[in-house]
Amino acid sequence: MNQASIKRCRPLLGTFVEVNLTAEISEKALIHWSNVAFDEIERIHQALSFHQLSSELSALNKSLLIAPSSHFTMSVDLQNVMTFAQQVFEQSNGYYDISIAAPLVASKHLPAHLFADNTALLEQQFGCFADVRLDGNLISSAKAIFFDLGGIAKGYAVDQAISLLPEGISGCINAGGDMRVINWQKQTVEIKYSQRNSALKKLPMLNTALASSGSYYQENGSQYFDPKTKCYVKVDGSTSVFADSAMVADALTKVIVLMDRKDAEKVLNHFNAKGISINRFGFSRRIN
Repeated sequence: MNQASIKRCRPLLGTFVEVNLTAEISEKALIHWSNVAFDEIERIHQALSFHQLSSELSALNKSLLIAPSSHFTMSVDLQNVMTFAQQVFEQSNGYYDISIAAPLVASKHLPAHLFADNTALLEQQFGCFADVRLDGNLISSAKAIFFDLGGIAKGYAVDQAISLLPEGISGCINAGGDMRVINWQKQTVEIKYSQRNSALKKLPMLNTALASSGSYYQENGSQYFDPKTKCYVKVDGSTSVFADSAMVADALTKVIVLMDRKDAEKVLNHFNAKGISINRFGFSRRIN
């Protein structure tokens, strides 16, 4: 049978998700497996989205806002993401903290729909991830708190979608800069580092997953919020991390931006990840 290839794209996870697959099977079969990947990504999006009031994450946030000390039972997906988020929080000494949703809502970077029925809840003092207690699939908090999973939920969705594809299929899934590449060895990738269309840096893939982020499309702000200083951090160029999962890679891009370089290197090494920064002129630098 001849080799078939497909390239498909759907709006999911607040971005565009591209699925590129190649295999010695029929194009119809490849389309089927791309639909399997898209369906898994949409399932996780429905469960872990901050923006959807019907999501499991919204149910958790409501619970920890009203009765934080009560135990909330998490699904396997939410437990996996929260457990990982706790690990990065501890390894980064609090620089990576998914409980920064409160200031993001206050600055209107996130919607305030959780507080539509009780705006006074937003006026209280919120905790940080150090207040969170995880016990298997149970979660509670010493203080009122709520979360925005943001990029790691996107990375987790890509990882789960890739895990459902059978052997013999090669290609990649890219969700707005969070990507996994099957048979990544000897592959290259182009990373954008400024708003110019030509601002692309070709680099070798250093692991199966890559996450890249930058603030070059944001005129007067940045997507990086420092939980220590409670301020937004403006960064020129882009930051990329290669890791063995898209979820790990996505989380660690924030670590590189916010932490001292030597401390960031320790976190990257702990997760067996490689970091690269590219300035607005296209010069790249390895972080570790």
